[in-house]
Order: sequence, then structure tokens, then C-alpha cells
Amino acid sequence: MTNLTSHFTLEEFIASEYAARNNIDNTPPEQIRENLRRTAMVMEDVRSALGSKSIYITSGYRCSKLNKAVGSKPTSAHVNGLACDFKCPSYGTPKEIIEALQCTNIPYDQLIMEFNSWVHIGLASNPRKQILTVNEHGTYAGLHV
Repeated sequence: MTNLTSHFTLEEFIASEYAARNNIDNTPPEQIRENLRRTAMVMEDVRSALGSKSIYITSGYRCSKLNKAVGSKPTSAHVNGLACDFKCPSYGTPKEIIEALQCTNIPYDQLIMEFNSWVHIGLASNPRKQILTVNEHGTYAGLHV
């Protein structure tokens, strides 16, 4: 295991069942690894804001081939190692997680509640602090349950 921070490993940020099933090499280049370290450091702040509860990364870095295969936009921050999708069930629902995080100084670009199942956090050099909801009907500003 390669630790990026105290609580997050490189392996959990690059793990993909889809990539494994479809023989897609999701190994990030060194430049992306630096971005993943930055993302992991932000996730340490997220973890602290959520009462130091365990966080499960469900999707982190996605190489271009994997990103395209799963139907994501080419501009996704996942491709640059600057986003991850996560759950923290011991803290609460995705809505409760976003409500807690939007009141912090964590430098997120976007927090997205996706299908009321997980939270996406994206980073950028000039964070917009957007809160969005994605569901089967589309994308909305704010939290829509």
C-alpha cells in the first residue's frame, strides 16, 4: 500500500472494478499522483469535518480510457486526479455530508450529491464552491432530494 496521507492510499484512489474487468490500466502518471496527494489532503479535511468518521472512496482517478468507458465527460476532474466520489455512512446521508461540508473552509470547487447515493468532491485552482445535485432527471443547483 502506498500512503498518500494518514488515512488514504493511492490504491483506493485508483481502484476500479470496471477497469479490472475490462483490462484498462488505470495507473496514474507522476504528475497525476501529485494531484492525488492534494485530493487526499483535502479528504483529510473532509474526514475531520465529518467527525473523523471513516470515508470510503468509491471512485477517484480515472484515466481517459476508463473515464470515457464509464460515460463521463472528458473535462471531468477525475481525469486529472482532482476529484473523488465518496461515502461516509457512519456520518450520514450524502445530503447531510454536503450540508456539513458547505459550511467549512475546505477549498472545494464542486460538491455534488449524485443519485442520493454518494458525494462527488472536485477541486480546482479557483474553487467556485458549487453545490449541485445529479439525479435521474438531470443536474440542479443546490440540494434536491
